[in-house]
Amino acid sequence: MNNNLELLSSALRTVGGNFDIPTLDLILSVKDLVDAKGTDVSIGEIGAVSNAIAEKYKLNQ
Repeated sequence: MNNNLELLSSALRTVGGNFDIPTLDLILSVKDLVDAKGTDVSIGEIGAVSNAIAEKYKLNQ
């Protein structure tokens, strides 16, 4: 998955987008959650995904 995020980040930079890997991971993770739960997604669940991404990439340190 990380290689795919790196490729996506590079591809977006070529067209003027500037998304780092943690941001792309967050966007795609929230998309997967919304795809799975639809309108039943809560703010708390999105917050939990955000916290997990921050921990994964050590963004809070």
